[in-house]
Amino acid sequence: MGKLNEIAQKAYECAVRRGKIDPDNDSNNNLHRDLLEEVAEVFECTGEKSPHIKEYLDVEEELADVIIVALSTLHHFKCDIDSLIEAKMNYNKNRMD
Repeated sequence: MGKLNEIAQKAYECAVRRGKIDPDNDSNNNLHRDLLEEVAEVFECTGEKSPHIKEYLDVEEELADVIIVALSTLHHFKCDIDSLIEAKMNYNKNRMD
């Protein structure tokens, strides 16, 4: 298992524990809404120190939340995230747009 897959599994387990994801029932999950809410929080940032993690800016912390929710969602759908990211980066390196 690659590093991103490992991180995603830990993030997923935390999301399940917190009730953010129901592993047994896709219809009860609000995965897309949760991701949208995290992205919206990025736009609300002021560039000041994070109130939760003092050594980072609020925008850095919120971007980390976006990544965590995205990784949890991909893990929920049993995606091999490391392979996906590598494939997407290979695709992007040849794009001209």
